[in-house]
Amino acid sequence: MKLQSSYKLVIALTLVFSILFPLTASARLPYKTWFVDDATDRWLDIQALYVPKGTIGYGDIDIPIQGPSDLYIDKDDYVYLADTNNNRIVVFDADGQYMRSIGNAEGEGALSSPGGVFVTDEGLIFVADTGNKRIVVFNQEGHYERAYEKPESPLLPKDYHFVPSKIVVDKRGVMYVVVKNSYQGLLRMNDIGEFTGFFGSNKTELSLLTRFKNMFLNQEQLEKEVANRPGAIENVTQADNGFLLTTSSGTFKGQIKKLNAGGKDAFLNKGFLENQLIDTAIDSDNFLYAMSGEWGEISVYDPYGNVLAYFGGTDKAASQQGIFNYPTSLAINSKKEIWVADSSLSVIQIYSRTAFGEAFLKATKLYVEGSYEESKVYWDAVVKQNGMLDLPYKGIGKVLLQEKSYEEAMQYFQESYDAEGYSESFWSVREEWIHNHIVNAALLLIVLSVLLRWMYKRFSGRVYNRLQSPWLSKYLEEIKDFWYVMLHPYEGFYRLKERRISLLIIATIILLVIGLRLLSIYSMGFIYHPFDLGRVNVLLEVSLLIVPWATWSISNYLVSTIKGGEGRFREVLQASTYALVPYVVLMIPIIFLSNLVVLEERIIVDSLIYVMWVWIAVNFFIMTQVIHNFDFMEAVKNVGVTIFTISVIWIFAVILSALSYNLFDFMKQIYREVTLYV
Repeated sequence: MKLQSSYKLVIALTLVFSILFPLTASARLPYKTWFVDDATDRWLDIQALYVPKGTIGYGDIDIPIQGPSDLYIDKDDYVYLADTNNNRIVVFDADGQYMRSIGNAEGEGALSSPGGVFVTDEGLIFVADTGNKRIVVFNQEGHYERAYEKPESPLLPKDYHFVPSKIVVDKRGVMYVVVKNSYQGLLRMNDIGEFTGFFGSNKTELSLLTRFKNMFLNQEQLEKEVANRPGAIENVTQADNGFLLTTSSGTFKGQIKKLNAGGKDAFLNKGFLENQLIDTAIDSDNFLYAMSGEWGEISVYDPYGNVLAYFGGTDKAASQQGIFNYPTSLAINSKKEIWVADSSLSVIQIYSRTAFGEAFLKATKLYVEGSYEESKVYWDAVVKQNGMLDLPYKGIGKVLLQEKSYEEAMQYFQESYDAEGYSESFWSVREEWIHNHIVNAALLLIVLSVLLRWMYKRFSGRVYNRLQSPWLSKYLEEIKDFWYVMLHPYEGFYRLKERRISLLIIATIILLVIGLRLLSIYSMGFIYHPFDLGRVNVLLEVSLLIVPWATWSISNYLVSTIKGGEGRFREVLQASTYALVPYVVLMIPIIFLSNLVVLEERIIVDSLIYVMWVWIAVNFFIMTQVIHNFDFMEAVKNVGVTIFTISVIWIFAVILSALSYNLFDFMKQIYREVTLYV
């Protein structure tokens, strides 16, 4: 009885603890979905586009699959798997149920380590029979039809090893074969097995070192160099519209090519930031999916090859649904489900779209097709779930632009940092404003001009009398030199050389330059700064303006002293400060104009900016010539040596900073060790 009472007490306490301290259960996915924010270049997590749906390979199959290397899904959603280590092709239905095996019977059709499989619309099954070095064709029932060996052709290199690993066949029956370790591209054969050429080869990429060596080595030396081969094609996929998608490794550009029948790449050999791509797939909406063998990531691209998001991951030591060990192939069916073969786990993993992924990709599809109005409902659904993505704001901005809600469109384009869309909306807003207010604005301008002229005549005399104090007139004279130096630099710098400019005026000019720099960052038109202004490093931006001026003043004085220049440091400092006056004078109209122009008129503001910097550079040259009393060529040499000295000072400062940091870190580690054991 006592024992039963003890059990009851334990059970009761357990229940109480379970209620008071419940265990947490997590339904979090074992991988993340993320995108790269264009404005910040940061990798931001978003809701999942795809989630694991199931795994195939262990049960409901006669023999567990071993080392699968290729997947193909036909127009009826039947799945064909190259079960490499079992020397067969396995067929599943659309639900993943095992149907039959092909090529594992004795006879002519017996396969050996098949690496690739492709099925035509007529039901013919083409297999890259890697172990037997041939292409084998089976009919719709899986019976052996014929085989293609290495084609005989004088155009093929004598040492060419025909080891097919992947294959696709176009509607004419032309075969495009990926041959292992071949850098010539896809081997193309017609329907009777004749070699008709190589297709879609990659270009050789020469490094700077190789280009440099080629300039100086003679022919004999070049022949002894190791040949620089282009990257090899690893896989090939056929899209519904006939384009061939090749996947290459060992290249910086053209990792994915979208080739037409003439071999022209629709992606123009662009670079994809992918590691060890192994396969690609394309769905009925022309979205592209790429598989990374190194990281196990699946990348989702729009039809133009712009990456939208990434998801997935690898873990060589774990076996978890949704995570890969050694992915080898992916394919997509008519339901937009992604099937991935894993050679190490010997399974197929299936991923299905989430509601968020469906809304996001549907909206993107309509957006790239130009159906902006139809895409709005999907963009709204995406924004409600995630406000971090740029593309939805861009899509809604396009919709509002079509609806002629220009001001609202501008706000959405600003949210998505889309300068082009913002400019297009602003053009319409500006046009409407000019149409409605140009007459009133002109009248207001005339009235203001008359009023200012009247006020000048009435009050200028009184103001002039009050400015006659010696203390104030000194500063006014120095301010007047602003304009004189700008318009008459030679005479202006001669005047400065003979005078002692107050530190207050020098400090005022520097502070004005700093203030205008900050104003330009935060107040210039959006088309000039289409990014997150919160990311701007203000200290760095100001330093990039002030540090060159300060090091110029020091370097110019030191160099000129050695070269026989007559200028003193005070004269160099005040003249270098006045040389910055074009920045003070021109930056205000530049900021004002930048808020009035659109992208097509940007050249007006850009030209003003170029003129300003050229003007400042000319001022620095003239001040060197005048302050130090150099002739033209002496001034040229002095400026060159000054620039070199500035470079040396900066390099020395960087090295000194790095050494100081290392010394500080060393002392910090010693302090930690001492405080830890004492």
